[in-house]
Amino acid sequence: MSHVFKLAALAALCATAAAAHAEVGFDANLELDTTYTNAVDAPATNARESDLSMGGRVELNVGAKATNGDAFVTARASLLMKKDGDSSMDDMWVQFGNAGMDIKMGRFEAMDLFPLGKDTVVENSGYGGYHANKLRGRFGSDTAHGALGFNAGPARIEVGLVYSKDTDAVRGVRPAVSYTTGPITLRAGVESVKVVGGGDSTNGVGLSMGYALDKDSSLNLNFAKMEDDKSFGVNATFGPAGVGVILDKGANSAKNTTFYAAYALPLFGVKGATITPAVSFAKGGTGTDNQFAARVRINYAF
Repeated sequence: MSHVFKLAALAALCATAAAAHAEVGFDANLELDTTYTNAVDAPATNARESDLSMGGRVELNVGAKATNGDAFVTARASLLMKKDGDSSMDDMWVQFGNAGMDIKMGRFEAMDLFPLGKDTVVENSGYGGYHANKLRGRFGSDTAHGALGFNAGPARIEVGLVYSKDTDAVRGVRPAVSYTTGPITLRAGVESVKVVGGGDSTNGVGLSMGYALDKDSSLNLNFAKMEDDKSFGVNATFGPAGVGVILDKGANSAKNTTFYAAYALPLFGVKGATITPAVSFAKGGTGTDNQFAARVRINYAF
């Protein structure tokens, strides 16, 4: 029944957009993951019921945009219908403004300050570090999330606000800026995070530099820090291939180094269909088992 209500909500978005003479677009895709992970003696949060699993979802996207002179209103909704029979919303947001300033509200992800590149599978050895994403999104219905954006030539400034009253949830402010010049994109941001019921605010910072080698290839260098947690990452994408490494270090000798790689292959030459083998290897601190993961992902956009 939940599938019916969520599909009805997407249909309502289409109908509303059409009535407002908006540009409406929709698309769908399937993602199926077959994943193997080795057995490890790790914390319960990193344990798995089985070494071999299969997961996936069908994603249905609906978007609409209407303009009035320099002003615009755009919206997007993404419904996920998962292999286990569950369903959920991925994106559900509205954005409005003009060429200079806009506001975005709902369920979305804000500016990425630690891009991972081709992250088909990226596991850790039990300690995941800090990647400047505690206030990035996507949040549930108990948390309000909005972002005020400013465009100034090659620069984009985004000030995010997250608010919740639920105990152990996060709230705070996340200002971030990106600047593009030629093939180089620089990103920097700060997260001022407070855990509800958890005491004082904690500040984190994220820095990233991206370099576009060509239209299908790029290089990213990332750094993030919050108190004792520091992470450094470097990754590259070369058309269908991607490689990366993440080094995480925290308090009390907590550390993790993850290597990952993936390569997307066309599936029988069918348009929109790919099969992507990927691997991930993570090495932790003393007394922590190494984590290996291998995944085969099938994507089909239809």
